[in-house]
Amino acid sequence: MCHRAGFDEADDDDVQDLLQSHAEPLSNDELIELNKASQEAEKEGDEEEEPVCGLDIKTLRKCLSGIKKSSGNPEGT
Repeated sequence: MCHRAGFDEADDDDVQDLLQSHAEPLSNDELIELNKASQEAEKEGDEEEEPVCGLDIKTLRKCLSGIKKSSGNPEGT
């Protein structure tokens, strides 16, 4: 099956080893390393986020009111 998926160098023993390794609990050192990697990835994600610009209801109403007035239709219908 792994050959059909494109893993030509993998054999049944490799697959069994991988499956068994996931059944074993992580050591304290492995958990600490995993936690550090997760925190670093989270920090990088925070740095890449751009601030979201938006309108609040009050500003949106004011803008729409100005558009309605300039179009000559104060009721918006």
